[in-house]
Amino acid sequence: MAELSMKKFLLISLASLALIGLLPASVAKAHDPIILTKNQSTPADGPLLPDGTISFALYGSLESPADTRGFRVNFVEGDSLYLSILIPDLALENQLDDASLPFVELTDPSGAKTKLSVSDKVSFAEPFTGTNYVRLTELTTVAISGTYSVMITGNSPSRFTVSVGQKEMFGTPVENISNRDLGVGGVMSWYNNSSTLATETQSPEAQSNVTPSSEPEVLTQTEDVENSQPTLLVTALFAAIVAIAIAVKSSKKRNKNKQ
Repeated sequence: MAELSMKKFLLISLASLALIGLLPASVAKAHDPIILTKNQSTPADGPLLPDGTISFALYGSLESPADTRGFRVNFVEGDSLYLSILIPDLALENQLDDASLPFVELTDPSGAKTKLSVSDKVSFAEPFTGTNYVRLTELTTVAISGTYSVMITGNSPSRFTVSVGQKEMFGTPVENISNRDLGVGGVMSWYNNSSTLATETQSPEAQSNVTPSSEPEVLTQTEDVENSQPTLLVTALFAAIVAIAIAVKSSKKRNKNKQ
């Protein structure tokens, strides 16, 4: 019986490790998504992230010049503080000049302010969702203890994403947020919704001629397979467990017949 239990444990362990190894890198490196609403215009109105080392991505839209969005994030003395701001690599955002792009104002617990505006633009694709982004700037430093305030604003309507933290952990409770369940669906809705921005920044004639200069990449068959891996892995794991259960049951039956 002890030998049988050990074999069962080894089989389950090997199957689990094999499946984990098949996970795409985009899943492993994904941020926990949060959608900021127009009512969250200041840090006090926005979400409070309990741990700034956990990887979050906060998506929002500035609907008019000088519009603002905000949130807060807690750090412990000596924590690694990572923060970056992105825009979707789509019209109208990727057609804005640097002075019109969104930027971040970071206020630490002592009241010191840091402005994160455009530095080195880096374009990249996010294969898990088939979306494209431009990173405008990033900050890596050491935090002091307390609550940091983050304000996003700009001189033109635009969508933005602020990434915080680098530790992969999903489902962390976040205060002052009512739409936590939007998830990836909320991100895709945000990414594909540029109609409000087009209306506010262009004339009707210009709107009819707008075409994104950088479309989301068309996924190849290989990428489609990669993006479907999470579902396939769950199915494979279930099949492996069923197979192990059948093998164990058969082994028990054989042992009983021998007795």
